[in-house]
Amino acid sequence: AMVDRDRSDFRMARLFLSVLVLAAHSADAFLPIAPGGLRAASSARVSPRAGRLGLRMSVDTKPAMVDREQDNGQGQAELRAQAEALMQPCPMTDWGPDIDVVAQQQKVQAMQFLDFPMTMPKPAAIADHDAQEAYFKDNAEAIKQQLKDHGAIHLQGFDMCKEPEGFERMYKALGLDACLDPLHSVSGRPVVSGKQAVYEAVNKPSRAKFFVGMHNEMVGKRTVRRAAFVCFKAAEVGGEFILVDGRRMLRDLRPEFLSKFYERKIRFSSAELPMGFMDKTGPLQPLLEPVVRSVLGMVVDMKVDFEVEMFWNRVNGARVIQAHAPPQPPVIMHPDTGVPNWFCNIHSHSAKLRDDRDGVLPETTGASKLNKSDTFYGDGSIISDSDLDHVDEVTKKNMVYVTMKEGDVVLVDNYRTMHGRNVFEGTRKHGVTWLK
Repeated sequence: AMVDRDRSDFRMARLFLSVLVLAAHSADAFLPIAPGGLRAASSARVSPRAGRLGLRMSVDTKPAMVDREQDNGQGQAELRAQAEALMQPCPMTDWGPDIDVVAQQQKVQAMQFLDFPMTMPKPAAIADHDAQEAYFKDNAEAIKQQLKDHGAIHLQGFDMCKEPEGFERMYKALGLDACLDPLHSVSGRPVVSGKQAVYEAVNKPSRAKFFVGMHNEMVGKRTVRRAAFVCFKAAEVGGEFILVDGRRMLRDLRPEFLSKFYERKIRFSSAELPMGFMDKTGPLQPLLEPVVRSVLGMVVDMKVDFEVEMFWNRVNGARVIQAHAPPQPPVIMHPDTGVPNWFCNIHSHSAKLRDDRDGVLPETTGASKLNKSDTFYGDGSIISDSDLDHVDEVTKKNMVYVTMKEGDVVLVDNYRTMHGRNVFEGTRKHGVTWLK
């Protein structure tokens, strides 16, 4: 009996160690959400009333499309190294002070609103690339002030920006400094040109029918201040760049909605890792799960440059572990202008809104396979469909579709302006440089 007990203890100890090794190894694949809130189409749908931290996902799949080499990380190592040698991480997020959100909304409602975005065509007298660069240098301060006033500027007809080298000359002439992608630490976005600090702007073939919801570029503790989006080649059909003014969002949301959301705050789930093997660990499961959660949390903390909290959950009966961002306020005071605006990625990250838009999508590749997002109150409780629909309604009301031609650039004040992308057909080559 003693021998049998020793063997049993040995088997349990070996199982314990195996689970820890598997958990640590699994963290290598545990990649948080890309900014568009991408989700793998092969997931199971859980009821939106499933309880705290329950995740809603679509159940059906379409055959996977063939993505490009860069979408699977091929050829990216050298480009990423070039970017890392050139740039520093993007700045820490400035969440600002606590506010009386309804009083601040009333101030915004009394404001006069300028054109959004401001359109800036190339003056006819400016011809070659040197003259275009000189134009940006001579007008740098005025253009940056106009960006501050309007929230976004559409630069049209500056053909120096048709290639990464000329695009780099443009933003440097404006005195703007590039920074690493907020998701650089998890390879969340392919690099177009490491030397010119250009990343891809969601051109992946398997995501062509995915509508990128409106969002500010941030990962909780890090946020880019500005961004320059460039068109190197427009899609044959669709693929428009989309903008939403956060001030107009704040102006149009219902006061009672704002009060509730600001008081309760918002948190996002960002990724999910299948852990079904935990159900096979028998009586050790209650002891193993806290340890596995801690191990995964420590490994993820070492690998990513932003905060996540790990939670156990069940999806379609299977044990999973999910990563969640800490609670965030949905409205902030702009760190440069002092004017409040909506600053919240519900539209892109809500599973309900995303599934309403997209339905069933093809299977995807790379990091997107683990990207599964949803939106909750700060305490993890479910946001009602009616409140999510209100966000969707106000967001749609304020969407501006920007048709970009080759060489066009859209400068964005990222603390104020949300961006997204329409579905497309054909080949789309848009890039982005994140700016301090």
